[in-house]
Amino acid sequence: MRTSFYFLTASALFIQLLAFSVNATPGIIHVAKTGDDANSGSVTAPLLTIKKAAALAHPGDKVIIHKGTYREMIPLQLGGTNETTRISYSAAPGEEVTIKGSEQVKSWVRAGDHGWRAEIDSTVFKGFNPFAEWVNNDSSYAHLGEVYLDNRALKEKKDADAISNTEYSWFAWQENGKTIIIANFGRSDPNKQLTEITTRPSAFIAERPGIGYITLNGFTIAQVASGAASVNGLQPGAISTNGGSHWLIQNCILHDCKSVAISIGQTGHDYPTASPTKPAYSDLSQDTARVGHHIIRHNHIFHCGQAGIFGLLHGSFSLIEDNLIEDINDDGEFPSEECAGIRLALAIDAQVDHNLIRRINGKTGGYGLLMGPLLQGTRISRNIISETRRSCLYFYNSHGPVLIDNNILAGPGKTGGEAVKMLDAEANVFVQNLFYDGGFTNDRVQGRPTATSNFLPHSLVIKQTIPALAMDDRWFSNLFIKSGLDGLTDNPDCLSDYNVYLDGAIASSWGDKHSKTIAGTAGFTLIHSSKGVGLMLNNRVIPKLLSPVLSPSVTGFFALSKQFLEYPDGRGITIDHDFNGSVAGKTGKLPGPFYQYFPAANKVQSLFTY
Repeated sequence: MRTSFYFLTASALFIQLLAFSVNATPGIIHVAKTGDDANSGSVTAPLLTIKKAAALAHPGDKVIIHKGTYREMIPLQLGGTNETTRISYSAAPGEEVTIKGSEQVKSWVRAGDHGWRAEIDSTVFKGFNPFAEWVNNDSSYAHLGEVYLDNRALKEKKDADAISNTEYSWFAWQENGKTIIIANFGRSDPNKQLTEITTRPSAFIAERPGIGYITLNGFTIAQVASGAASVNGLQPGAISTNGGSHWLIQNCILHDCKSVAISIGQTGHDYPTASPTKPAYSDLSQDTARVGHHIIRHNHIFHCGQAGIFGLLHGSFSLIEDNLIEDINDDGEFPSEECAGIRLALAIDAQVDHNLIRRINGKTGGYGLLMGPLLQGTRISRNIISETRRSCLYFYNSHGPVLIDNNILAGPGKTGGEAVKMLDAEANVFVQNLFYDGGFTNDRVQGRPTATSNFLPHSLVIKQTIPALAMDDRWFSNLFIKSGLDGLTDNPDCLSDYNVYLDGAIASSWGDKHSKTIAGTAGFTLIHSSKGVGLMLNNRVIPKLLSPVLSPSVTGFFALSKQFLEYPDGRGITIDHDFNGSVAGKTGKLPGPFYQYFPAANKVQSLFTY
């Protein structure tokens, strides 16, 4: 019997594989809502689930997903081995593909005059119940779970009594192995409209560390309930690379992801295996070929809880460009300082280029870019950051060098926060930026300083580990409006020159020999739209300066790293282009991110369009 059974099983498997090889286009697997997971995966016999396609995909395969809503978490078991053998997952051209971490609920019953009640069996959650998990250990009222009515998130309340008087709110508890949810849907009947609850911690997740060369293209990913990420612990996300490298994530829309939209961090460990005294980066790899090298471009990320993009180590050698990141932590449920549009730690040779980051909220956090500890060789260029609760840029515990050029940073106001906050961060070079209404700090941590590693250039080989200091910062050819560098002290080897200070901004007392202070106003205004931002600026009040070309000999040599600003291939970086790619003329140039005068003072200059 055993022999016969084995023969039949093997024969059936052979027939199934033969059918797959005959009917499916080699290297292409199709998925559709009309499909069946017993199908071959051809265009005429597609699979039903992306998860099944991922189980079948091998290096070089392309998975094409057709229109519809897919309620599943896709564990990725394999990746490619190089650029030519990527495994790609793409929405079919011209078709809208949505992946949701939620399930629809149609079993609501009336509970009082204004409420509805649903009892959710534990089997719905498949081992992960976000309504039994807090946002973080400091939270006593906000769960990871969410309730949605017609794709609108309802507001969680602290007790059941608050539901009856608050439309579009909910409260949940655990009882006899079930999750009980009561909700106020206003005048809506939740059984007749689209009512959903989050049930999954991720959409795409690498099943093990080290999976690389994955492409994700063209998806909408929503209503995912991943836990909070920490550089000292776990780092989950709606898309989780899980310590992999060389992922290409592009043209995606990610929204209503409870914590992090895209995690490019380490696998991480939970407390107490990892903690501030034993962080996840204490055992980092020195193999740069297997670290980072991600490309994250042209994605729209909004209504997420903690961060748009979060990464420990694997932001290294990565490019993050042309993304619109907005409305992060807009309900204020994440009290952590880790809230940011982009949050990277241990980032070597990362590039953050031409992103629009706006409306980042938080109680102690709420930064545009939060970078540190450990930051070296990174370039932050042509980004627009505004309406942040805290600083546009926050760097800490870093030896650098870091280049920050051609950005437009509208701070939260000099009295309410800083445009740039630095804490034990050194060798930060600010060139051709526009700073509007924000203060600047570079302070030392009180008490015993933290030892911070410095690496051999463009590598993960530690050269030495010593405390970072407030030193070696450079400020060249920037435009300051309303607030200037007067709050910064003359820390060792800091340089400032060829800047313009406008509309009440005050120059430094220790530099700025060739800088200019102008009494007039330029009428700075950012004009926001749903998909981009423009600039109103009368830059004809700004004088041109005959500043030197900002070559390595001008931006300077850095004592600790023993290097100039340089590209990963060792070539020195000369900043000779502005925000728009224009080259300076021989008659001088305007300080800030625009070399030339605008054609008209009352014309909106487009900065970013998604």
